[in-house]
Amino acid sequence: MSAKVLDCKVVAQAVKDECKAEAEALKARGITPKLGIVRVGEKGPDLSYEKGATKTMNEAGIEVEVFALPADISQEEYIKKFREINADPAIHGILAFRPLDNIDENEAIGGTIDVLKDVDAVTPANMGKLVISDPTGLNPCTPEAIMAVIDYYADEIKAQTRKKYAPLELARPGQEDDVCCGLDVCVINNSNVIGKPLSMLLTNRYATVSIVHHLTHAEVKNDYIKRADVVIVATPFKDTLTADMISEGAIVIDAAVIREKAFDADGNPIINEKTGKQKTITLGSSAADVEEKASWKTPVPGVGGITSAMLCKNVIRACKIQNGIK
Repeated sequence: MSAKVLDCKVVAQAVKDECKAEAEALKARGITPKLGIVRVGEKGPDLSYEKGATKTMNEAGIEVEVFALPADISQEEYIKKFREINADPAIHGILAFRPLDNIDENEAIGGTIDVLKDVDAVTPANMGKLVISDPTGLNPCTPEAIMAVIDYYADEIKAQTRKKYAPLELARPGQEDDVCCGLDVCVINNSNVIGKPLSMLLTNRYATVSIVHHLTHAEVKNDYIKRADVVIVATPFKDTLTADMISEGAIVIDAAVIREKAFDADGNPIINEKTGKQKTITLGSSAADVEEKASWKTPVPGVGGITSAMLCKNVIRACKIQNGIK
């Protein structure tokens, strides 16, 4: 068996198209959805992320304003500026780049940002709203991106997994049509950014969820992974998930982004002719042999592209909530 591809680019485009249509509908009502990006200094990763986020927002019809603050800004001045941005009714979502040097992020961002503008879902309030399925909550983008993959490929996932089980007799009318209802999922990640919120998103839709991590005993971990219909892995280590750990025909979503320097067969660095710097390769947490045993699998990189699109969706959602639009 060779795994079929869960095409993340198609999913990302579908999300952006949906956002663009909603943005146009909002503009027709005189409302322009807008994201405020707060950046301190000129760190390379921040500039790269800013460029990518701006491009994605523009594609979805969302305006972006960048607030570039000096690298040596004090915590007091940062909070003052952040409060000004936070209070601006024209800005519906705020993305504050982290980590911050010499600034307490919990106080400066988490303790200051309007929960309804928290499109990166960094506040405890939004995590709490996620737990109780509060419709005014904003959820972390990577877990939502993973859910978008599951929903986009719902028919394929149901065809692969439902044949294993008897019909759900206690499901409410229409509930059994939800791909997540009764789905057995194992998440290899227990972070506040991915594992925990993802488990809530799945549980709220009646999936059965197991979370395993580096401190889970190997025998227990392997049992949970082997049983699962869908295995979602996102660790900082390559080859975390190998073919012998999953069941035949399992569906694998690899949401990790691991970058390594590239070398040729002789061990020599591969140099980018344009930049003169050593090339890097992007890996996931699943080993190459997983593709030979899984029925469906996301490519790497893949989920990351949807994550950017989900940020657009959060901005649109925040804009609608703030304007009382359902």
